[in-house]
Amino acid sequence: MRPTRILLTGADGMLGRALTAALAASPATRDWPLLGVSLADFDIADRDALDACVDAFGPDVVIHTAALAVVDTCETSPKTAMRVNTEGLRNIAAACRRHGARLLSLSSDYVFDGLGAPAGGYREEDLPNPLSVYGLTKVAGERICSLVPGHLSIRTSWLFGGTDEGVDVVLAAVRQLRRGEAPRLIHDQFSLPTYTADLADAMVFLLTRETPVTGTVHIANSGTASWYEVGREIRAVLGTGPQPLPLPMAECGFIGGRPVDSTLSTARLAGLGLVLPHWRDALHRFLADLPADAPEDAVR
Repeated sequence: MRPTRILLTGADGMLGRALTAALAASPATRDWPLLGVSLADFDIADRDALDACVDAFGPDVVIHTAALAVVDTCETSPKTAMRVNTEGLRNIAAACRRHGARLLSLSSDYVFDGLGAPAGGYREEDLPNPLSVYGLTKVAGERICSLVPGHLSIRTSWLFGGTDEGVDVVLAAVRQLRRGEAPRLIHDQFSLPTYTADLADAMVFLLTRETPVTGTVHIANSGTASWYEVGREIRAVLGTGPQPLPLPMAECGFIGGRPVDSTLSTARLAGLGLVLPHWRDALHRFLADLPADAPEDAVR
């Protein structure tokens, strides 16, 4: 039997890089052929270009992490958001159906409105009610993904662990503190901060189960928090810089709506045999891997 062939979109993104490393590190997947693609290779909304790639590589699994995930950009450019997050996924789903490939796609806690989250967090079967264009595109993406036999939609939340402080709140706070600046961080919005390395390991775990895991699964680190709480923990670990300042979400000038509490229940993942560490544990590991005096673009 040939090894499983994986096509990974968004390979140059925060999660794409972590997933590439996780697949290479796992004894179960290190010999699987992996083709990582990004916007530099082609636009996933270009169906002809995507089909040519899929036809040439012949994947058994497509892991789709590429997305336009900046909420306010989606709000001001809804056509672009739909093109990337919905049309692109539609093209991928069609290619998977044509090749009989399995589809793993990433979704978000922003499919929920955060108004009265259930005790223990939102469950996979709870009805979405997004407050933003971004959330709407992710709901549409989940429905498209569900049309592929054996699909798996993974919802996650508040990712950190990347190299771009423009999309990584943790990295931005670290750099501000190291410059002696006080980060202003939202204190009245809550979810599960999630380390991309842990998310990637969990995805490999699900991908390698003897009985395929299908449907929707929530993956996130344990522990509900605000970014302000996370910032205070960063300050405590680094031992440098002023204390972060609490920032009300109402003062941020956001265009797209944000859920106040989008905590996800990870009970289904636990039932499959995996519980991710608390976000504080994950944060400490990420910070331990950051070079103390590295240039701002040199992050492992």
